[in-house]
Amino acid sequence: MSVNQPAIDRLRLDEAFSIGVSRPFNDCWYVRMDSTLMVIDDDETKVSRFSDDESDDPRSLQIRNYHNCAIVLLAIDNRLFRNHQGGIADCAIFDEESFLFIEFKTNAYGNSREQKHATYEKAIGQLEETLRLFRSRLSGVKINFDEQVSIGCHIVVAQSFPRVKAMEQEYSLSFADNNGGVGLRFDRKVYWGH
Repeated sequence: MSVNQPAIDRLRLDEAFSIGVSRPFNDCWYVRMDSTLMVIDDDETKVSRFSDDESDDPRSLQIRNYHNCAIVLLAIDNRLFRNHQGGIADCAIFDEESFLFIEFKTNAYGNSREQKHATYEKAIGQLEETLRLFRSRLSGVKINFDEQVSIGCHIVVAQSFPRVKAMEQEYSLSFADNNGGVGLRFDRKVYWGH
């Protein structure tokens, strides 16, 4: 089953997610090639999407697409899967070489150290579950996910969330140790293809 999107076809994603999903795989992805992209988790629909609305900037992940690559956005939570046990990442962005899972926590508050920890730990749990799911599904179609693309994970918080760099560094190191070297980032910007 080829969908004529090289990044999807290479990983056989449409085949890996042909059953046990909330919607057909082809209803869950979008492609853009703009040099600057914004990805948000839409408050109304609860589904991740590309946005061209500048008012979305404070709660977005911005992508600088240096070579105007075809970047696929796969809406995972509330689109490909609904009510996934244990939670799941909101979306992924990817091309033929890189695959980035994204969890938005743009409505989270971090007024105390405990709240910050709770926000990050919930997001990390969702990202880890998504990694396990994708590795398992792709293994089922004879694709070694970790060998085919460079995988990363990203947590996006609102601009107003009081971030603590030392805490984020600890989480990044622990995440890589626990997930086969997969990186975890917290920046609100991604530089794609450089």
